[in-house]
Amino acid sequence: MAMALTDVSEERRRRRRAGDPRLTEADREILDRITTGDLVDEFQAELDAQLAADPLLGGQATDTD
Repeated sequence: MAMALTDVSEERRRRRRAGDPRLTEADREILDRITTGDLVDEFQAELDAQLAADPLLGGQATDTD
């Protein structure tokens, strides 16, 4: 039984290293542009706006109850 668990674990590790199969090359290109390319400033500005607008997401909310 341990052999089967090892095989499953290795298969998951291999797939994880290969990347998400649901992403197409076009999807990967957009993600690259958002995180390191020409869209990085727009992405950061939107992220900052979301963090400022949502106290829980922005880490400003405190649980006082």
